[in-house]
Amino acid sequence: MKIVNVPVQVWGALCLVLAVVWFFVWPQRDVEGLHYLVLRWGHALVWLLLALAAFLAPATPSARFPAVAAGLVYAAFLVALVTAP
Repeated sequence: MKIVNVPVQVWGALCLVLAVVWFFVWPQRDVEGLHYLVLRWGHALVWLLLALAAFLAPATPSARFPAVAAGLVYAAFLVALVTAP
């Protein structure tokens, strides 16, 4: 399976690299509680879920579930980013 003529395994590896980057880099805001949790780990989790979806895509149609979860986590990340004090 390919996306833009690149195998999905390559996309999955790229997503893993970005997950590691976002593990160390995050919005440095002075927030607490759920905002902190989502801002600290949300973006890295999105890329990790996208990598999982990319690696599962050739084997099973259930790869849609981590992709949809990534979209929901990203939406929560954006909401937390905009509404954080």
